[in-house]
Amino acid sequence: MGGGWDKEGDGNKRLLLYAEKRLGEPVQKITKLRGKVWLVETKTKKWILKEYPGIERLKRQMLLTTTLLESGFSHICRFLPADDDGDCIFEQTCFGIMEYIEPHPDAFAYHTEQDILSAFRLLKAYHRATGRFPLSAKIEFPRFFQLRKWRNRYREFLENKGEIMHYMPAFYFKTYESWAHASLKRLGEKEPIFTRPPYCITHGDVAHHNFLRGKDGKLYLIDFDLARLAPAWTDDLQFCNRILPSISWSLSKLCNLGIMMDAPDRETILEALLYPADVLREWNQFITCGENEKEQLWPHLSSITFGQFEERGRFVLEVEKQLRA
Repeated sequence: MGGGWDKEGDGNKRLLLYAEKRLGEPVQKITKLRGKVWLVETKTKKWILKEYPGIERLKRQMLLTTTLLESGFSHICRFLPADDDGDCIFEQTCFGIMEYIEPHPDAFAYHTEQDILSAFRLLKAYHRATGRFPLSAKIEFPRFFQLRKWRNRYREFLENKGEIMHYMPAFYFKTYESWAHASLKRLGEKEPIFTRPPYCITHGDVAHHNFLRGKDGKLYLIDFDLARLAPAWTDDLQFCNRILPSISWSLSKLCNLGIMMDAPDRETILEALLYPADVLREWNQFITCGENEKEQLWPHLSSITFGQFEERGRFVLEVEKQLRA
């Protein structure tokens, strides 16, 4: 595909006509929601129009949702079927169309234990469903290698040190680097554990914004761009990292939630939780952005790097204490 659909002038009008052709009825309104996502409204229904990097990526997601629905897992968006690949191509760019889920006024977030457990139960139901997929469906998805990803992120963080330290005092950089290094060193001999069957199709991005509370009260799982073939507990590990700020970086609260139950062993997941995945990810992204985007990202980045530093530090000490026990 090309470099992305970003036409000027009558571009929206042409996109509207493309949507009308796919939907088979007049489009009353098309609104850009963010980046490469549009809300399309007809007289009878609302749809999401989303740009994809290529037809193979879109076909994988359509396969995933179709197979999930056939298995009885309905907490997802349904794609509009396409008669052939050409239907999904508009001006050398790939588009998918899916049903719009009317959101609940109370947007979902990891604010309470009930919210956290509701999301986790849905995630595990998703894992069970994709774990039962036939092999012919599973092999359509790329493998996921957790430690390879973390090593690359750590290396990139070190390579970016000069630029990062324009914003981050040396003490903080050294601390985050040492936590990441210690985690990777501990996990170095355990790489086979991260790729040991059984496999499912993991979601890959269990941030709160990928759980949508619908107006109907149901919780939905959305945005499968990072879906991969991997052990389910690698999603659980990321889920732990995502919710820790919401539970004040408390190891005891995390253990009581039962989220680590499917991990291969307690020691491995504790060692993995030492890795500051969010901080390294966000800083590596931050330094690639322009000044305007940096200003928008800074409040969140400052919060996770400096605002949560003391709580995270106590969490690291508690994890290390448990590992010595």
